[in-house]
Amino acid sequence: MERPLKFPAGFVWGCATSALQIEGATREDGRGESVWDAFCRDRPERFFERATPEPACDHYHRWAEDVALMAELGLNGYRLSISWPRLFPRGGGRINDKGASFYDRLFDALLEAGIEPNVTLYHWDLPAKFGRWGGWENPDTCKRFAEYAHACLRRYGDRVRLWSTLNEPSWSVLNGYVTGLHPPCKSEDFAGALRAADGLLRGHALACAAAHEERGKAAVGIVLNMSPIRPATGSTADERAARLADGMLNRWFSEAVLDGRFPSDMKALYTGDGFLPKGIEETAKLLRRAPLDFLGVNYYYPHHASANAPHTSFHLNTSGRAEEDCEFSIAGLFRFVKNKRGRFTAWGWEIDPDGLFDLLMRVHQSHPGLPLYVTENGIGRIEKLEGGTVDDGERIDFIRAHLDAVHRAISAGAAVRGYYLWSLMDNFSWINGYKKRYGLLFVDRKTLKRYKKRSAFWFRDAARANAV
Repeated sequence: MERPLKFPAGFVWGCATSALQIEGATREDGRGESVWDAFCRDRPERFFERATPEPACDHYHRWAEDVALMAELGLNGYRLSISWPRLFPRGGGRINDKGASFYDRLFDALLEAGIEPNVTLYHWDLPAKFGRWGGWENPDTCKRFAEYAHACLRRYGDRVRLWSTLNEPSWSVLNGYVTGLHPPCKSEDFAGALRAADGLLRGHALACAAAHEERGKAAVGIVLNMSPIRPATGSTADERAARLADGMLNRWFSEAVLDGRFPSDMKALYTGDGFLPKGIEETAKLLRRAPLDFLGVNYYYPHHASANAPHTSFHLNTSGRAEEDCEFSIAGLFRFVKNKRGRFTAWGWEIDPDGLFDLLMRVHQSHPGLPLYVTENGIGRIEKLEGGTVDDGERIDFIRAHLDAVHRAISAGAAVRGYYLWSLMDNFSWINGYKKRYGLLFVDRKTLKRYKKRSAFWFRDAARANAV
């Protein structure tokens, strides 16, 4: 019998959520509208079964029950986000005390239960007012974000030590401006994508400065969604395609926040196309003055890049039918192809724990000693409640394999401090609505009652033992 893999003392066993996906109460206590609320209202056909973030999981009212469940599951960490439009219904101005008090109660309860909050300031729920004014393309948005960060640190910094500025800026830009799947729903607007990326990265730098100014002992990081990108074959052309894809999806953001510079090959490409934003070097200077205290890594799957990309096309599997393939190609640059030897989820996402090991080691090798957190990792499934639970052995196998990859990275020297499973509970999964279930807790959509899945008991035992 193999000995269990023990994790270092103090390792964080956590789950992750975001405000828009679980809170509900979108019109209560003065909360303002977000760009996602407006998107759901204006384009309901884009969402599975015309789902909206109301009532989501009703966490706004059931927070005490949810904290008690976290404690039962053995969690010592919880990654969540604050709703910008709940604190500032009009984007800025005077803080909405009723909305802000919700987080006071939540943070106090978490700490009392021995659960450390890891708080993300921005998990995509931009105030709708700023969305109408150009979103992150508008230079004013990053300034308003810094003011919001100041307010959060001032109010909650005595109880929250770990702060992430942004969640997945690459995914926001990709789906907001290239695939058109997320607000502002623009397609193939590469110049707009780079302007928005610049705004997000400036916002990150300004929020870092705000955090250290308000709370000098705060640990401030950012959460990047990262995918290893491998050449589809050993050809020179495919290796170049993989390098380009890596530059676009990973390095443009990772090198910016880790090194305060933008990759030279991508700058040359974007300059030649006329897409490079003005003021990019000023952004780099701001980033150099905002070193990271930690990096959050969100990992779900790898990519395989081919140079055979005659057309630009995008398609995301939102049906959960295994035969429906995802598509992503940019003419003349790269096309992602399916790994013929891979294992896949029902949504066409490859299951590859080694990819997580590779990412963690990549950061470790370039920035040894930088604290790392796996801030999201999980598997979405179509599930039904049977006998008061869900037999989700596939999820248990998924988590165990990825925690093994984390353990291998730690053994190889990477400073991985914790693992936050996506997600604590089934929630509003963006355009997938409530069909795609990620949680340890099954949420009955009619009653919103929570039920522990088999994976919840497995994760509880692992967390309590600090071992898998």
